[in-house]
Order: sequence, then structure tokens, then C-alpha cells
Amino acid sequence: MTDPTSVLPIIDGVEVTDAGPTSFPVVNPATGSTIASETECDAAAVDRIVTSSQRAFEQKSWQTMAAAERGRLLLKLADLVEEKSDELVDIELQDTGKPISQLRAGEIPLTAAIIRFYAGAADKVEGSIKSGVPSEVLMQLYEPYGVVAGILPWNYPFVNAALKVAPGIAAGNAIVLKPAQETPLGTVAFAKLCTEAGIPPGIVNVVLGSGSKTGQALIEHPAVKKISFTGSTSVGQHIQSTATSQMKMVNLECGGKNAMVVFADADLERAAEAALLSAFVNSGQLCVSCSRLLIEKSVASEFEAMLVERAKKITLGDPKNEDTLIGPMITNGQYEIALKYLAESGGEGRQILCGGGKAEVNGACANGFWLQPTIVSGVKPGMQVHDEEIFGPVLSVVQFESEAEAVRIANSVDYGLSGSVWTRDGSKALRVSKALDTGIVWANTMLAGYPQISLSPHKLSGTGVELGMEGLLAYLKRKSIVIGIDDDAPMGWGLG
Repeated sequence: MTDPTSVLPIIDGVEVTDAGPTSFPVVNPATGSTIASETECDAAAVDRIVTSSQRAFEQKSWQTMAAAERGRLLLKLADLVEEKSDELVDIELQDTGKPISQLRAGEIPLTAAIIRFYAGAADKVEGSIKSGVPSEVLMQLYEPYGVVAGILPWNYPFVNAALKVAPGIAAGNAIVLKPAQETPLGTVAFAKLCTEAGIPPGIVNVVLGSGSKTGQALIEHPAVKKISFTGSTSVGQHIQSTATSQMKMVNLECGGKNAMVVFADADLERAAEAALLSAFVNSGQLCVSCSRLLIEKSVASEFEAMLVERAKKITLGDPKNEDTLIGPMITNGQYEIALKYLAESGGEGRQILCGGGKAEVNGACANGFWLQPTIVSGVKPGMQVHDEEIFGPVLSVVQFESEAEAVRIANSVDYGLSGSVWTRDGSKALRVSKALDTGIVWANTMLAGYPQISLSPHKLSGTGVELGMEGLLAYLKRKSIVIGIDDDAPMGWGLG
């Protein structure tokens, strides 16, 4: 694939060239070089694109399409994702700088799996008939919202496009995607695949631009009936506040400061591998990653040594290298934020066990946004590295002495997205999993279960639900119908 010179929004399956006078550079984070120019949609363009989606949703052909047929279109889309995987990997390499091994073995297969899951689920939505009232039939049904806004993060743009489009279409909606300003390439490519798969024009459209301008126009548009957002907590709070005035349904998956709790009786070798994977995959830019490691004091020194030994073997560098495990920070803004946290991570009884600053990468990647995987010990609740989401490759190690203390520390932050528990004691594993105030907990495993199991954020990590069958129902509104079947049943005041 040749480097694109411009990235344009999508309306009715076609790129729009007159969407606005403003554009932004798209930067490859591995090299620091500009690879494209991205058009920013002005308010008029957003209105055109949303109106296109509303028109497509209202088409009789879409309204009368069987759920199984929508599922068939999604299956074709999943096939195309796999058939064009090499091209898609190349796009994501430029857009996000992720290691090619992660894209090939992880993200592209996961994207196809999410789409196939919802393709199969499209005709599995069940209403209900309630009994108990002889003179009436009580029914509860599900209906699509209409036009849904899918606002995507920059850390996993391609996967999140599928995560919003697949259930949205399975439910019968139209959807307007808005990728993060920094990573538009994969979302535009995904929308083009939707058209190629036979999904009707306008059912999947794309707006481009900043959150403050394009994103704001999208969430305020009266034809948008539901908003699904993945990103920072502060932006999620703003979206929720804006949507409240229009009584719009909102799904928010926001930040996390998740804890991995390791007890002394755990398989420490396996737990160490899981801790490094969770903390450092995608350079720590993963909202469900466990960036806090809570380790039982009696094995803390031994476990920290395991972590450091393994961390030294992690390969960081050129994403095109098959041996690379960690790529760059994806945006310069987040790179600078993470650097600030790293500069403040030492002192006050803390010790940097490895990493702690910029990473030196030679060759074409010398000007990329590179940070060393960092492990900080001696961390306690109340410290910034414990309480605040860094969203970078920083693992904070906290010691505990009892199960109750571990639970208290794990739940002490404002977030509640994910968690992990490691112990050979099955009762303890279940007990602590139930005690953690998070939407998902992995016991003796890590980052598994997608797309079958749902994720429901707690606390400042968000609202609503994604993934699983519940994630499909989140794209449907409920309706109750009461049918009277007894003409002799009493009704009214008897005035006849």
C-alpha cells in the first residue's frame, strides 16, 4: 500500500472532498513523520453525513431486512477483514505504530471474531410475553434506536470500529463513526470494507476531525439517538452531560487504574508473565490493563526480581520487526503526559526497578514516541502513580499483608473497569473476584473472554455495557405492547 496523501470522511460509501476548510496532519508515531492530511468536518458536513445515515436507516429495504440477512452482511464483512488482513495491518502500522506481530495475531483476528459473534447474534434477540392477566396479552419487544454515534479512541481504533458497528448493525441501526483525530486511517478503511461487504450506503458513515468541533456537532445532532463512546473519563463525562439535555442514551467505556492481585500461593511464574503483558502491551495504552500490581509481602522481593528479569527480555523498537513486542506511544500528547509521570515516579520511598525514561531507538524510528517499560516499587495508595491513570508503560508495585488489605487497596481508586486475581485457592479467587468493584475480573488468566463476555464499567470507568449479548441489547430500545383480548372486560368509568 502507498502512503495516503489525504484522509476523507465517508458518506453513502463515498469519500467527501468538500467537508470543511480545515485539515490536520496524521503522524506515524513510530517515526514521527507526517503520512497524510486529514480533513476536519465542519458542522454542515456533520449534518449532511448524519442526515445520510438517517435516510439510510429509514429506507424500506433496511427497515424490512431480516435480522439473519443483516447477520449475513456482517459475515461477509468478517471475511473481508481476514482476506485483506495484510493491507489492514499495513494501515494500522502507519496509523498506530503497533508491533506487526500484535496486529497479525491479535487485533485483526479479534476484529473478525467480534463481527462474527454479532453476525450470529443478530437473529437471537428475544422478546417476551407475560402471563397473569386473562383479558390482555402483554408483550415486550426490542427496536433499533435509529442513528447511533460511535466515537472511537486512538489506542485501538480498528477493533473499536468493529465493536460499535457490528452490534449496531446486528440490531438494525445506522451508525456514524468518529475516529480519534490522531488515528483516522483504520476507521475509513473499515467503512470502505462495510460498503464492499454489501452493507447499504449510509448505514456506516464516517466523520473526521477534532472532538471539540466535529465530535461536539455529532453528539448534539438531534437525529443521533444513542452515543457509544470509548476514551478518557473527562471526555466521557462531557458527553454524558451534553447527552442528558437531549435525553439520549449513552454508553461510555472510559479510564481505568486496574489492580492485579497476586497472593503468595499463586503460580508466580505465570503471574509474572501476565503482569508484564497486561501492563506493557500496546505500551500500556489499554484501558483494561492492570497498571497496579498488588503483591503479598512475603513473596514481594522474589516476584519483583522475576518481573525485572523478564522485562529485560522485552523487545522495543521498529513495529515492522517480527520480534518487536512493544511499539511507541501512539500520540505525542500522551507521550508527553507519560514522560511527566515518569519524571515524578521516583522518590518518597519509591524505587524504579527498570526503565524510567525515554527509550533510544535507532534508524527510521529514531524520532518516534518511545518510552522504556517501567516498573516502580514501594508504591502506596495516595501516590500519583497509584491513583491516576498514566496510560503508558508504567507498572506500579504495591505490597499487602492480608486479603482484606488487598481488596481495600484495589478498590481505593476512582475507577472500576477491570481487575485480576492470582491464587491456587479457588474459594479465595472467587471471593476476591466478587469483592473487587470492577466490571470484569480475570482469575489466573489475563485479557481473555472476548467477545462472548460483557464488560460493564463501574465508578468513573463508565456506564452501560459492551460485548456479549448484553452489548447487542445496548443498541436496542425496549418497547412494551398491551393487547386487550376480552371485549367484556371492565374499562373506564362505565359511562356508556
